[in-house]
Amino acid sequence: MTHGQDAIVARDDLMRQIPAFIVVGSIGFCIDAGLTVLIVKGLGLSPLLARPPAVVAATITNFMLNRAFTFGDNRGDWLAAFLRYCLVAASGQALNYAVYAVVLTVIGALGFGESSLVIAFSIACGVGAAMFLTFAGFRFFAFKR
Repeated sequence: MTHGQDAIVARDDLMRQIPAFIVVGSIGFCIDAGLTVLIVKGLGLSPLLARPPAVVAATITNFMLNRAFTFGDNRGDWLAAFLRYCLVAASGQALNYAVYAVVLTVIGALGFGESSLVIAFSIACGVGAAMFLTFAGFRFFAFKR
């Protein structure tokens, strides 16, 4: 393949990967937010303690979906891909959780409490902050061809 053909393939891959990443991320968000709210409301844990188990469930689901659909990496060693994915996800989740905690704390300080909507909004802020970091890491490291 020529350099020009490589560039076209890379562009075409990117144009397919971005919408797929958004769809998979939306599914992950629903799992993350849904489980976090369920744990807070059902078990009475604080939103800060309820989030980590939900993040684990969303991360595992997103790995499988991103591997199969977004980045088309169904060949090779899935465990190695999963470990690379977790390394990238951990850096994204650190940013995600920090933004989540700050937004949740600020909204709570403003007197809005910890309703399901406030929790979901705070999660959305964290997810949005980490989205670009994780996409780049997944594309160029975890699922690099």
